[in-house]
Parts: sequence; structure tokens; C-alpha cells
Amino acid sequence: MNDRSVALKKLAERVLGEGGDLPLALLLEHLVPVKALRDLARELGLTPKGGFRLAKAPSRVLAPLLAEQREPERLDKVLALLAPAAPVAATAVGDDEDESGAPAADPLLTLRNAEIMRLRADLERAREAQNRAHERETEIQRRLDEADAELARRRAEASAPKAPAPSPVPRDLKDLQRQLKETESECEGLREADRALRRQLAVGQTRVRELEAEVAELDALLPKGKRRRKPQPEPIVKDERRFLLPRFLPSFYKSLEHKERKAVERAIQAVLLFCTEGHGYPGLEVKQLGGQDTWSLRASLGLRVYFRHRDDGDVEVLELADREDQHTALRRLKERG
Repeated sequence: MNDRSVALKKLAERVLGEGGDLPLALLLEHLVPVKALRDLARELGLTPKGGFRLAKAPSRVLAPLLAEQREPERLDKVLALLAPAAPVAATAVGDDEDESGAPAADPLLTLRNAEIMRLRADLERAREAQNRAHERETEIQRRLDEADAELARRRAEASAPKAPAPSPVPRDLKDLQRQLKETESECEGLREADRALRRQLAVGQTRVRELEAEVAELDALLPKGKRRRKPQPEPIVKDERRFLLPRFLPSFYKSLEHKERKAVERAIQAVLLFCTEGHGYPGLEVKQLGGQDTWSLRASLGLRVYFRHRDDGDVEVLELADREDQHTALRRLKERG
């Protein structure tokens, strides 16, 4: 078995061991003589890594160094080292035709196409990772909002004056303080996870931009006739949803008295979200109450907004009340309506 057969056998073992990937550095290491690698590295003014001198550097050191070149002229010189070895498989059929009778492909063009396909696959994986990070960030933000609301409620319960009781009061207060600490710890953990996801999202966006620039640079190196056609953009489906105009009644403004500013902000945001997204938005939990024409939507864990539909399609916002006072609020709205 000659040296070339040994090199091809090692190359096949490396390719199968790495899942079928065929990097440029691997081809240079096993198919190009070490003397040619040293001569080209000397011509390009490259310095081997790991403390090797250029005259003694092995192929495993020189091949990755040459494969890192991205300038068109330098890349052409690197790929030219593979040109004599590329057409060997086609000699049994002919110099200018492959087994199917079609003209043989340019080896340099084939390598460029393979590199572009690999970079495009990396780009798609980076985009998918970015989308997953964005979804996780949205979910953690939602959980953080719920934990903030629960923390505010428990703080209000802990600071509210308690009626004197024989013995259960200290135990209840101790339980509330313990739950308050647990909620604060959970909020801090969610905030830390949110910050980590934001950092991960920023890294993913930077990687996507780098891959897009590299793909565009390699596309520019391909002849115009060999470039892939860009897929046609999907037609934009016009959104048929209609914005519902909220009409806030005096009873709604009256119900805002003695409410915290944060609770009022959440109620207004929930109403506007319902007017833009409609009944099917999962976070609002819109439902009809007790066979009446009164509906409710969820502003936070402990707040509900009550409203009615008008004949013209808009909505009348009736009242903001605590979830525990729902039966009292419904009776009051029924008497008033």
C-alpha cells in the first residue's frame, strides 16, 4: 500500500468519525504534500502556531492555518493545491465528462459550494437557537410579572394590620414572612435567568450577522450562472382583526379609587391588549359570567376587569375589582344594569 492509499484511508476514517463533514483543513492535511503546504505558507508570509519552524512544521499544523484564509486571491492559491488531486475519480470515464456523461464540475467551485452549504446550515442553526432563546425570555418575563404581582400581594398582606387573636397570629405572620422570602428568592432567580437569556440572545444575533456576512461574501465569489436563486418571500397575509374601542364608564373610574398605581397600569394594559388581540389571547382568560351579558378579563393574579359588549362592536369597561370580590361585584353590576 503506497503513501497515497494510506492518506486516503486515514481521510475516510476521519470523515466517518466526524459525521460525514469534510472541512477544507482535513483535505489539505491528507491530500496535499507537506512540502507544497510549506511553500505556500512561506509565499503568503504565514507563521505556524505551537512554536514550530516553517521548515519543520507538519501538515496537521499548516493545513488549519491555510484553511483560515478568506481573501479571494489567497483562497484561490490554497484551493489550487487540491486541483491536481480532485479529478482522479473521473479518469476512468474521461477528462471532461463524469459517469453520467455531463461535463465535470470545477473542483474549486465544488469546494466553494460545499463551504457555502455548511455556512448556511450554521446560520440556520444559529437562527433557531436565537428564536428558542427569545421564546424562553418571553416565558421567564411572564413568570417574573406573575411573581412580582404575588410578591406585592403578600407584602400587602404582611403589612396589613391584623386583628388580635390568641395564638395563631404569630404563626400566620411567620408563615407569611417565610412565603415572602421564598417569593423574593424566586423573583431574583427569574431576573438572573432573564439577564442570562438577554446575553445569550445578543450573542446569537451577533453570530447570525457574522454568518450572513460570510455567506454573502462567498456568494459573491461564485459565478452568476452557479448562484442559487433566492426563495420567493411568502405572501403577507393581511390581518383581518378589528380594533375594539374601549369606553370607560364612570363606574370604572370610581373603582380605581384606593387602588395602587401599579394595579391601575396593569388594568389599562390588559384592556388595551384585549382590544387589539381579542378573546383568544391566552393570558387574559376572557370569559362570560353567570349567564349575564357581563364578561371578565384577567389583569393580574388578583385583579379582574368587568366589561360588556356594545351593539356597535365596541366594549364598555364597567369596573376593576379584586378576584375575591367577584360575587359582590357581579351583584352590584346586575343591580346597576
